[in-house]
Amino acid sequence: MTKHSTIKEIPFALRPREKLKKYGVGALTNDELLAILLGSGIKGKNVSEVSKSIIKKYSSNLVNTNYKELMKEKGIGEVKAMLLECSFELAKRMLINDSAKKQIISPKDLESDLQEYKNLKKEHLIAFYLSPTNHLLFKEVISIGTVDTSLIHPREIIAPALEHRATAIILAHNHPFGDSNPSDKDIQITKTIDEACKIMGIALIDHIIVSSEGFFSLRVKLNKQNKSENIDDDFYLRQGAVQKSLFDFYYDEPFEIKSIAPSPINTKVKTTSKNRININQRRYLGNKYNVLNLIDSVIEEKIPPFESLCDIFGGTGVVGHHYNRKSNKIITNDLLYCNYLSLHSFLGTKSINEAKLTDILIELNNIKTVNDNYVSQNFGNRYFSLETARKIGAIREKIKQLFLSGRIDFDEKAILLTSLLYGMDRVANTVGHYDAYIKKEIKAENFVLKMPNIDYNFNSKNEVYNLDANILIRQIECDVLYIDPPYNSRQYCDSYHLLENIMRWEKPKVHGEAKKFDRTHLKSEYSLKTATKAFADLIQNAKCRYILFSYNNMANKGNNRSNARIKDEDIMYILRQRGKVEIFEQDYKEFTTGKSDRGDNKERVFFVEVER
Repeated sequence: MTKHSTIKEIPFALRPREKLKKYGVGALTNDELLAILLGSGIKGKNVSEVSKSIIKKYSSNLVNTNYKELMKEKGIGEVKAMLLECSFELAKRMLINDSAKKQIISPKDLESDLQEYKNLKKEHLIAFYLSPTNHLLFKEVISIGTVDTSLIHPREIIAPALEHRATAIILAHNHPFGDSNPSDKDIQITKTIDEACKIMGIALIDHIIVSSEGFFSLRVKLNKQNKSENIDDDFYLRQGAVQKSLFDFYYDEPFEIKSIAPSPINTKVKTTSKNRININQRRYLGNKYNVLNLIDSVIEEKIPPFESLCDIFGGTGVVGHHYNRKSNKIITNDLLYCNYLSLHSFLGTKSINEAKLTDILIELNNIKTVNDNYVSQNFGNRYFSLETARKIGAIREKIKQLFLSGRIDFDEKAILLTSLLYGMDRVANTVGHYDAYIKKEIKAENFVLKMPNIDYNFNSKNEVYNLDANILIRQIECDVLYIDPPYNSRQYCDSYHLLENIMRWEKPKVHGEAKKFDRTHLKSEYSLKTATKAFADLIQNAKCRYILFSYNNMANKGNNRSNARIKDEDIMYILRQRGKVEIFEQDYKEFTTGKSDRGDNKERVFFVEVER
């Protein structure tokens, strides 16, 4: 694990308080929550390191630890220990209180509550007020008699919600004469109340009608009417999803999916020399090189000439590189440092002394060593032959010394490391990622560093970042925003841990058969249950004219780890907050390890011309 002596040495975006501000408390890990409560660390250990050690020691029993026991930990005095014990006790009491309340996750959960109204001769309008976890806070009969907007003002429904701090409301009323289907008046009244609730930040999530003959849920009807096959029809709240109001499930604007036939890629990436490496010559999950023609088709059809494009989840950088011109500004970004170095080299370097770097590459290629080092000890005879692993470690250490001695600057260091990165990836004993290595005899490798093929003249306006996308989005403006986040729970920092480790060169302890280091600070929100909230935050804060969002159709195929984190209905709902959504798609061959072929795989681009 990387050590930081002070909290200020932790990247700004990864500090617990900054994560809380951006994503809310639900996105924090247990040790991050504790770090905020502790407030400060001790000499030689920042607060994050202190909190991790405490969580590791006590685990789930921490909440049952008294303040005297907590005072035995370095850095926790009496006052802080008492604060922690009181926090744990308050949480336990509130949890007991909340769990005792009924949780409403489907219309069926209210059938027993509404049973008494089925055969009544007068209409009763009832409101159920729910907590953020959909526990029932309060139930109130709003009116008795004809349900009519002229008699019922929305404030009569909203006022109790504000009083009880409810975040969602379910309305219900009875039909005295048997038929439980909603009338046109019922629908209109519901829409009026829904709009009023939205203004107050409260979600009206259903209107249920009961009678002697049946039980009707407007939420279920709208879902089926919209043919939203991926929506769990009966469930009001999915973990990690955005809570929608009732009529957000109904799409007023019809949409179609336009299919784009695969065609040869018209790209300026060309192999100019055997001694050069091109940006697309990397094995990488989700690499967009083979679907550039789909992105091209959307841009040519929908977007006039533009001056700036941001590829905010840059990865290998092929999309930004494809649109890199003298007249354009390309903004590109990636959370992984190994990708950032490559992006900086190909898209951020303005000028370089290539003759100087060529001489250094020759020097590095001629390194021979029989001494073991960090790379050979951990990755030799696994991901590389022992000889190659020794050479990689020696080269990486040499580049570090060149930089520290002042012989090379950061641009030159980035190019040399990019050369090393591509060279390692070319000979690695893997299927294209580093979650595992191939367990068989490693063949002799032709490990050679080559100069990256860089268009320096095209990079003068470009900006390259190594930030969390949801922080960067608040700092930039562009004409075209291209978004290609992780699709599923497979973290890129897991798949490319080895490359990230060697590029960072902090030499952390590694664990397990795959020899991975602690990557907690590199986890993407888009591979977690918070993916939908993170996406909503990104779109809400985007300052651009056009949005292109790449997301495949793997929402419910294969095992859970491979399934898309953001459901289609959530994508549509979030994007429609900014403008009309159009969808373009193309067949593509899914990356697998050779064990499965789920078929009918589509790469899709959701297009929005920003209107609001």
